Amino acid sequence: MCDAIMPDNEPDDLIIRATAFDDAVRAFACRTTRTCREAARLHGLSPSAAAAMGRLLSGVLMLAQDLDKPGDTVTAVIQSDGPIQGMTVIGEHDATVRGSILEPVVETRYKARGKLDVGSAVGKGTLTVIRDQQLKEPYVGRIALVSGEIAEDLASYLAISEQIPSLVSLGVKMTREGISHAGGLMLQLLPDADETVIQALERQLETFPDMTTLLESGATPEEMLRLLTGPGGLDIHSQTRCAYACHCNRERMARNLIAMGQDEINQLAEDPDGIELQCHFCASRYVFSQADVRQLLAAIPAGDG
Repeated sequence: MCDAIMPDNEPDDLIIRATAFDDAVRAFACRTTRTCREAARLHGLSPSAAAAMGRLLSGVLMLAQDLDKPGDTVTAVIQSDGPIQGMTVIGEHDATVRGSILEPVVETRYKARGKLDVGSAVGKGTLTVIRDQQLKEPYVGRIALVSGEIAEDLASYLAISEQIPSLVSLGVKMTREGISHAGGLMLQLLPDADETVIQALERQLETFPDMTTLLESGATPEEMLRLLTGPGGLDIHSQTRCAYACHCNRERMARNLIAMGQDEINQLAEDPDGIELQCHFCASRYVFSQADVRQLLAAIPAGDG
């Protein structure tokens, strides 16, 4: 399992939002080592599962930089035929993220020396992204997974569903002790991006290092973006600490129980031991006694359920 001890001098996780090439390109980059380690600890993730979830956590954190107000969320759901079977990651307005995975422990496979085969762990399937900005209906986009490697899948989603040509690079470096480095970057071409901008980025990409190599070298999110944008310049608009955080509480769990409906709660009220609910995102447990369940039942308006 991936449960490394955090070094005392480990820097805080950070996400930056910027523009380049005279605002023709939007740019995001993040360091998410602590975030990914917390996910691995909470879910008891094996190396391949930790790498897959870590990449999706990093990607969703960058997607969530578009959110405007508290309560807005971006949810990415992968349903697949690979060993992990599927993952769900939710990013919030406050630069926090949380996730769940169907199969946390899977066989560790490599596609090259030191390179985990995340694609085979994920397999074929779909990626669904739900942007809920508290309007009448959330925006939902769905694509077939391109490779299961997560970065290419997110780039494909942005190009197909949101019509934004994008570059996405994600990395989670694993050692015998667990996750040593994690992070990523994302570039999005805006309508003002002409052929000159595209060619400049293509030249930079020819010699751009692998993401895990950059992370191991100690490059900060800003340094990663400056290396990629090169002569295009970089204007930093925000730098925000990011973290793994779950927003569950007893009140929310009670609402989940009520949502099950009157018939289901009636059955639960018969159990003298009550019921225990566990959060899928942080493993917190909430115990409702038989009296608690009956009290929830009494709060349901007549005719509901």
